[in-house]
Amino acid sequence: MRTALARAQERGGKNFWPDAAVARTQFHLHQILTQKGLPSSETEHLATKAREVLSRLLPFDPLRGVTKEDEGALFDHLQPVFGGRFTGLTLIKYVS
Repeated sequence: MRTALARAQERGGKNFWPDAAVARTQFHLHQILTQKGLPSSETEHLATKAREVLSRLLPFDPLRGVTKEDEGALFDHLQPVFGGRFTGLTLIKYVS
């Protein structure tokens, strides 16, 4: 995930990953590192950057009632599905 994020950042304005996809990856990497007991300034930075994108994009397509424990569902909700991307299971209970 770090490699993919680094490549996305290297491309700058030519990034083919939408902001929502980068934010979702940052959020998942933050969760993985935290669950492995490796919290650091890097993991907090990843979470902060991801949540900044979430707060910027979510007002355009809000999803109400999501609990803090299911925060990942918000990132799943914003994923473009045009490439056949799977958005995750946590989202299902909020949109069905």
